[in-house]
Amino acid sequence: MTNVINNTIGDRITYCRSSLCLTRKELAEKWGAASIPTLARWELDTGKIPIKKLLSLIEFFHAQGLFVTESWLKDGAGSPPLLLKSDQFDELDFDSIAQEKLLDINRQVKYFIFGQVKNNLMSPFIKYGDYMGGVNIIESAELSSLQGELIFLKKRVTGLMVGILKECINQISIKNFDKTVEFIEIEHVEALGKIQWLIRRP
Repeated sequence: MTNVINNTIGDRITYCRSSLCLTRKELAEKWGAASIPTLARWELDTGKIPIKKLLSLIEFFHAQGLFVTESWLKDGAGSPPLLLKSDQFDELDFDSIAQEKLLDINRQVKYFIFGQVKNNLMSPFIKYGDYMGGVNIIESAELSSLQGELIFLKKRVTGLMVGILKECINQISIKNFDKTVEFIEIEHVEALGKIQWLIRRP
């Protein structure tokens, strides 16, 4: 993703569209809720996007794996968008297909961790029961570099949690876009890393 330019709502819409590598024409066709000229007016700030359209656009971005909040898109407040590579399968045989796909990655990537999400902190972006995967760097000096990133955290008892890493000194804290925070004692953490793959439950 390119550097965030968020001076105006038009800049932010353009940034989100570009992050998904979509032209205005492609966005208009895939979203189906605005014409190319209308999108151009919104991006150039010569026309105001109605709130219902804004919320619909956010839902579209979420469905494409770009997690953006209303407060950021509307006002530039809070965390910038996060883009994840994701897949979705039909409900039939979902668990076996998801596990097989992530297991295949696990065979190819060293320290790869995968499993089901066991918290709702990032809902509706990432929900309880979704499958995720990423590389464990809990023993690495790079841990502090993940502050502000969307991470997974594997607890020894309760399993995988996801959130935005806020702090990782004596205690690990993760938050969501609305700044709700969960605290985890570092001795209870078995693995931690940046989420690199997401498979959504139907």
